[in-house]
Amino acid sequence: MSDLLARFELDEAVERIYRLGEAAEGAGNPREAALHFRVAADQHLGDAAVRLARALFALGEVAEAEHWCSVAVADGFPEAAELVQENASARQRFLEHAARITVGAPTFDWLPAGMPASRIEPSAIAARTRALRALDQQYGGVACHGSVLEHLALVEPMIVIGDEEMWTAVAEVHELAGWTAFDSGLPGTALPHFERALTLARQAENEALIASVLTRAGRMFLHHNAPDDAVKAFQLGLVAAHNSWADRRDLSEPERAIASLTTKVSTYGENRVRARTMTLTALARNHLAVGNTAAARAFAESALAGAVHLRSVRADDQLRWLADEARVAGASVLVEQISARFARSG
Repeated sequence: MSDLLARFELDEAVERIYRLGEAAEGAGNPREAALHFRVAADQHLGDAAVRLARALFALGEVAEAEHWCSVAVADGFPEAAELVQENASARQRFLEHAARITVGAPTFDWLPAGMPASRIEPSAIAARTRALRALDQQYGGVACHGSVLEHLALVEPMIVIGDEEMWTAVAEVHELAGWTAFDSGLPGTALPHFERALTLARQAENEALIASVLTRAGRMFLHHNAPDDAVKAFQLGLVAAHNSWADRRDLSEPERAIASLTTKVSTYGENRVRARTMTLTALARNHLAVGNTAAARAFAESALAGAVHLRSVRADDQLRWLADEARVAGASVLVEQISARFARSG
């Protein structure tokens, strides 16, 4: 009788520990969840081995996770075998997404769960992100990852009513969420944040931010012994950095910029109006810098023709820079073309 009672008490205790694991899992704390599920999995309670494996993959503990997948399959949970394949292909999926982002392909395939309750200005989002980044730099990701996630939950709905400035601000929060997740020992949690940061950065046509996200992802891959994937991430980041350089206002190397921009503009379809307008304008500016006024005027005409219905401060800034440079170069026809756009728009 005493043996039966002891067994009952053990089963009840293990069940309570399993429930604690569920609560930690629901709260997004895979490290605590793994502690509880490991006890339940040792006793072969339900699907504890599956849940433990999932938590361990999130923590980057691949070898132990694969062991518990084998245990789960033996316990009658064949779906655990899929976790191994999912983990193996996670970096590949991320790199494929990053490659599409780098060549300018539209990849916006998700939306926040809810609509924003009220508007938060991009400047306020960016200020809070800077403060959290400072905390990360001083105290580490573990100290502030939870606060970053709270910040993200508040601001992410803003993307549905935002513009390029808003998309950039929220992308930077996702980038920081991924970075602090990595620093907290949660590489599996970091990748989805980096992926969404890339998506939003592309939506904003922010090449510099794309390069930054890919560099951080590459550093994470290196830390977790995936040098080949790290090299791919760094290479894609280099492409984005080169694109950012080609877009900048400094025209110190126009011949090099022309070659890069010519390749870049060919990747944009008719639906990528802002990106195409900015790239065509940059081509016009660089051709003007090397004294090819006819080519500059042709690219400017293409940019203006495609931007009739475009409303973008960044695109307008580049056109104004082109007008200023054309005025100095004595290209009066080019100045008149651009001035006509702003006269029509008021």
